[in-house]
Parts: sequence; structure tokens; C-alpha cells
Amino acid sequence: MKIINSHYIPFGQPHNIIMGPGEDEIAEQIGILSVIEEAPTANGGYGIMTHEHPVVRSLGPMFIATTEGGRINFMTSIDKGDGDVWSHLENKDCVFVCPVDNRQIVSIHLNALAMHRMMTTNGDFEPIKLMHQLKESGIAVKWVADAKQKQQDIVLTNMIIGNKAYLQSLPTQLPFLVYFADVEEDEIHLTPLADDDIFFEFVNQARALLEVNPQYNFHFRALDDQLEYITERLNTTLNNYLERPDESE
Repeated sequence: MKIINSHYIPFGQPHNIIMGPGEDEIAEQIGILSVIEEAPTANGGYGIMTHEHPVVRSLGPMFIATTEGGRINFMTSIDKGDGDVWSHLENKDCVFVCPVDNRQIVSIHLNALAMHRMMTTNGDFEPIKLMHQLKESGIAVKWVADAKQKQQDIVLTNMIIGNKAYLQSLPTQLPFLVYFADVEEDEIHLTPLADDDIFFEFVNQARALLEVNPQYNFHFRALDDQLEYITERLNTTLNNYLERPDESE
């Protein structure tokens, strides 16, 4: 195809932070590269195709200052010209994370971002990685009040992505998303993984979530009675298996 035209559309500040479906694609969007190309039609006629790519730059550092009035966030970034073009992604492939001058998202939004990444990678993603990626980019998660309590029932529902079945916590709760079964071709029958594989994936995700509340006591229940064998083991073993970080450190 022959390029007819392309032009750069800069964004005014404050910019937004966006996330693409790739492993490390979290960045400040500073504009859009709009491209128009020739595109022959099905009957051999003349047509055009347009697509828009995000123009981004790496996130600058965030400095935290403490004052008598509370904590104030200061963000600085170094201008790097026009930035980099995510040429392999279109703007419609990306999702909003948060404004660049207020690096904070609520936990419900975190769950939505994790689900987006799971869907775009056909389930080939560990949601807990997203928490660490956001943290490395200086983006804080504002948790629902229940996350700071000692215990609440974490309600698990089952969902299917591609040919895998997952156990997922409710969007308003701590984010669990655990692969637990393969789906047969008829998309009705499930072949569960070994009990230990399921259990230790819950352990890995629970360990990461102890950063939110080191004294959290995990307790699970499932909406599907057939999954009670999983929640029963979690409720009798998981909390005793975890080594909880020392809050005094």
C-alpha cells in the first residue's frame, strides 16, 4: 500500500498514562500519529484506510514530599522531543490508566486493566504482574476499604478465556485471577489442573497482595458449588502457609 498522508496530532497537558496489551507498555501519551493509506476495495476499486498510533514517552520520575498537611506528590518528567510511536499498536488497542499528574488508580480500575490484559493476551498473563508494573511506574493503587480490614469473604467466580478456565474474584475485592482448568472443544466440560498447581498459584498471588495488608486473613467462597473443593483447601491451609511480612520494617 502507498502512504497518502500522515500527520502528528500533539496533545495538550496534562497528558494521560495509557497501557497497551504488551508486557511493558505503560507510558505517557503525548499525541497521535494519524496515517492515511490507499486500500483497494474487494471489487478492485479505489479506497482508503486510516489508522492512528499512540505517540508516547517514558514516564518521568515521581518525587514524594511529606509536609505537615499530609503527603504531596510531585511529578517531573524530562522532555524527549516528539516521543516514540507505538507503530505496532493502534490507539484503539490501548486503555486509559490515569492522568500523568496524579498517578493513582482505584482498585476496581486495576481489576479492569488486568482483565483487559488477560483478554488481549488470550489468558497468557499473570495479573499480579500488573500491580508491580504500575508500582515501578510510580502509580499507586487506592484500595477499597475492605482491603484494609483483617478479613472478608473473597467471592470466586469462574470465567473462560480462550481454552482456559479461571477463578476470578469480584471486581470490588482483592484481585485474584487463577488458571484452574482446561476447556474441552465443546466449551462445556472442564479438565481441572492438579490441586497443588491451583493451590500454589493462589499462594503466589496472595503473597503479592500481602503488600496491601500484611495481616490480611484470606477466606474464600465460590458461587459454583462444584468449586467448593478448591475453597475448602484454601480456607484450611492458605493462611498458615503464608509468611507475613513484618509491619515494623
